[in-house]
Amino acid sequence: MVEIKPSQSIAFKQAITVFIVSMLLGMAFSINYTLIDLHQEQNRLEEHYRFQLMQSYTNASQAAYRLNPILAEQVVSSLMNDPAIYHVQILDDFNEVLFKKDKPIPPQSQFVELVSRYITPTETTFSTSLHQPNSSTIVGYLLFSVNTSELAQSFITKHANMLILDLLRTCLLTFILLIFFYYKLSLPLIRLIRWVRSLQDKQHSSPEALFHHNNELRELAGTFHQLWQERENAEGKLNKLAYYDTLTGLNNRSMLMKMLHVNIKKSLQSNTKGALLYLDMDRFKTINDSLGHTIGDKLLIAVANRIEEWAHYNYVIARVGGDEFAVLIPTYHENEIEEVAQQLLDTLSAPYIVDTHQLYCSSSIGIALFPGENNANIDVLRQADTALYRAKVHGRNTYQFYQPEMQSQIESFLNTEKGLHEALALNQLELYYQPQVNDKHEIVGAEALIRWNHPTKGLIPPGLFMPIAEETGQILPIGHWIIETAFEHYAKWQDQGLLPKSFQRLAINISPLQFAQDSFVEQIDHALKERGISGQSIELEITENLLLENVEVARQKMAQLKKYNLHLSIDDFGTGYSSLRYLKHLDVDVLKIDRSFVTQLHKDESDQAIVDTILMIAKRLNLQVIAEGVENESELNALKKMGCKQFQGYLFDKPLNEAELLNRFKNAPYQRVGLHIVDTHSGRNI
Repeated sequence: MVEIKPSQSIAFKQAITVFIVSMLLGMAFSINYTLIDLHQEQNRLEEHYRFQLMQSYTNASQAAYRLNPILAEQVVSSLMNDPAIYHVQILDDFNEVLFKKDKPIPPQSQFVELVSRYITPTETTFSTSLHQPNSSTIVGYLLFSVNTSELAQSFITKHANMLILDLLRTCLLTFILLIFFYYKLSLPLIRLIRWVRSLQDKQHSSPEALFHHNNELRELAGTFHQLWQERENAEGKLNKLAYYDTLTGLNNRSMLMKMLHVNIKKSLQSNTKGALLYLDMDRFKTINDSLGHTIGDKLLIAVANRIEEWAHYNYVIARVGGDEFAVLIPTYHENEIEEVAQQLLDTLSAPYIVDTHQLYCSSSIGIALFPGENNANIDVLRQADTALYRAKVHGRNTYQFYQPEMQSQIESFLNTEKGLHEALALNQLELYYQPQVNDKHEIVGAEALIRWNHPTKGLIPPGLFMPIAEETGQILPIGHWIIETAFEHYAKWQDQGLLPKSFQRLAINISPLQFAQDSFVEQIDHALKERGISGQSIELEITENLLLENVEVARQKMAQLKKYNLHLSIDDFGTGYSSLRYLKHLDVDVLKIDRSFVTQLHKDESDQAIVDTILMIAKRLNLQVIAEGVENESELNALKKMGCKQFQGYLFDKPLNEAELLNRFKNAPYQRVGLHIVDTHSGRNI
């Protein structure tokens, strides 16, 4: 802070101002008084000397009447005592000098002479006739002459003294006002300045303690105090916005990066190790899109609260953005991180109760340890993010440690994401169809399955790119393309009479994100009308886990779809946790038994019990059942013995392009399926 010099203080400037103003006013009044006095001096002098003349008249008359020179001398001497009178004489009645007296006139300055001219009376010689006592007889004359130079000098001296006195009075007043202003204004202002500077120390007294009197300075201090409190509140809000998440109250990305930098530095100095856990909520986007952002926000708050309750006191918890969180562990012991990560997964995988919804939302965790080769905070965060992607690829609800080779996998992910944009634009996507047959081995349906005709990598199965499409949201335009293309193909087959008589439906997989869109039903309606086909010929496959996200929302949307006579099937049935509980409330037509129960069914009694239960439930609820992943005749025979009447799998056919499928429609190739050589190692139905 700049120190204020005394000469720059308000009190000093006010005193100087008062001094100058007082001097100017004093001089103005003095000059005015002097001019008025100067103007009146001439009349005053004339009256004065006429009074002098009359005062000496009696004694002078006696001296002239008695011709007494001694008395005449006394009168003359008395008049000569006046400094301005330089010549006096008394004459008798014969004009003879009875007595006279003169004194020399001293030289004066031009200024005195100038003033004397202004004050000199019109007549400089004053005279009077002397009379006999008690008579009008003239007995002589008295006269004297005056020199006003002496009077002018006296006038100047008198007024000079007055000016000096005014100056001294003004200086004294200035000094008094200086002290007054200092104690009454400058000193309180100095206290106010020091108090304002002390505000930033957060240890300051109140304005009431600083100023006891209710005046402008106390009001000013109160205003400063209020503004400072508002500033502190604003800084607090800005700091909260800058470093804390507004939704959950956790640290945000900026604070995480700041704390990560500090802890990496400490680890290098103390030769300790720390860890960054980067976690993402699995299937959060589906919940958010299907139930709305309000439910999504409440779920994020619940997740944040659960992490805070779980975390150790020295952990740094942050919401990085969206449904991504981070846990910074400053130090850890050997092999502790695996246990911590698993505890966090278990904590977050428990059901959440949000309003009236019971939600299941597990998480995936990427872990980066520090210090390492790259110790910048951004590098550690990227490593954890890379490990997170790897965890999602491994099936989610798991954790992965960062390994240097993961970077190439992330680059492959990004290349696939970029390539999918080009695939849609350049018509590189193609639909394949896997036939569905009945117990007579007739084709009763086909499931549409997507493939990617990559210009350099060839035909890419959906398992390599559809999870990435789900993750990035590209599943929406891809899903729309699948519906449009499948409806177009089916309309063409129908118009050209290519469908076998046994053909009942074309099945299309619907992703959870696609199903959650508000416009999904309208999209289906538009596609049906555009191609001129009936919903009775179309089956929409939705996963069991999708239904478990929100049964009520799913039920309402399924009811809307049923208005268009669409068939609805539950894919991968039996893999969910509690689908049987909700099955009676859902308007579905078909259950698809997951291939995990079909594989080696004839050898596994547990799988046989599950499949037998599913078939019994379907029969009671009047639902059709299709067994997926049928790869050999033993599995087929076991299913038939249990009463399953529809099948799909490599035992009958792999997914076929449109031309191959039309050939199957024409030739009905599955009547003697046991004679076919089937590749049972080509993978599952995708």
